[in-house]
Amino acid sequence: MPLIVGAYAAAPRGLEPGTPFRTFVDDVLAVPAVDGLEVPFQDNGSPWNDPAYLQATGPASEHVLTMIPATMMALAGSPAQGLASSDDGGRKQAVEQLRRAYEFVAAVGEGPGGRFTAVELHPAPRHPYTSADAFRESLDEALTWDWDGVRLLIEHSDAHSDAHAPSKGFLPLADELDVAEERGIGVVLNWARSAIETRGAAGPREHLAAVVARDRLGGLVFSGVSDAATLDGAAWADLHLPIRGWSGAPVAADAATSLLTTDEVTAWVAAAGAPELVGVKITSPSNATPAECRDLVRAHVAIVAAAVEADRGRRG
Repeated sequence: MPLIVGAYAAAPRGLEPGTPFRTFVDDVLAVPAVDGLEVPFQDNGSPWNDPAYLQATGPASEHVLTMIPATMMALAGSPAQGLASSDDGGRKQAVEQLRRAYEFVAAVGEGPGGRFTAVELHPAPRHPYTSADAFRESLDEALTWDWDGVRLLIEHSDAHSDAHAPSKGFLPLADELDVAEERGIGVVLNWARSAIETRGAAGPREHLAAVVARDRLGGLVFSGVSDAATLDGAAWADLHLPIRGWSGAPVAADAATSLLTTDEVTAWVAAAGAPELVGVKITSPSNATPAECRDLVRAHVAIVAAAVEADRGRRG
């Protein structure tokens, strides 16, 4: 299974296009066990959406495109926009945004070097605009495009809740599983987002069991969250916190309160039954240097890779 890194979250603040950007990307891909990047589609001229640097990666590189940055940016100005929107205008805007992402994926595939193997989709917008039937309609359109072997995956975000303010507030996992099963696609779970939705470390295990039971698991992404306020934000905020127990320079104080532990990493991998991909998405401290950001990536990849290797050993 490929191991990918959400390097855009771990990148130093204010990373400039050109040599600093390319150097950071190359350094991440040089980390042992890393097979590719989780690339953000941002739809705003970001250096992450320039095909050239991906075409310069090794031909064995397997990258994944995530639509969450573009989705959240769109929601900030248009609350009814999303692939699962009951507002047809908002739904069509989201489909057009996905088409632009499709064109980016195709452009990368036309060159040498690495390629995209999957695209992570999100059933925005938030309640009360969200509709599973609208999501089906959007997927049916996108699935007619020639993705040339690139898989479409639904990445679960925390669903709407009447008990607390959600972070994302998209479709419930049960609805996503129904749609995924009907359309023959997989579901990706992000540890932090499942914990945010369920308000506890048991939630990711419950979500994983539900997805495995339906044979829909497309991948796991490891990202931490805290039930207490941190230096970077409020409790239960989707901040991609480190795994508890990690320490580096500067010391990641937020790691001390993260609910994601090495034991949770091991347990989640073991319960997954060899997912199609495994990802790591951790945000670097705001004052971290490029070298410290690379150390953060290297340390977290090592934790997840060790859990994957241990699970392979158990399975023989």
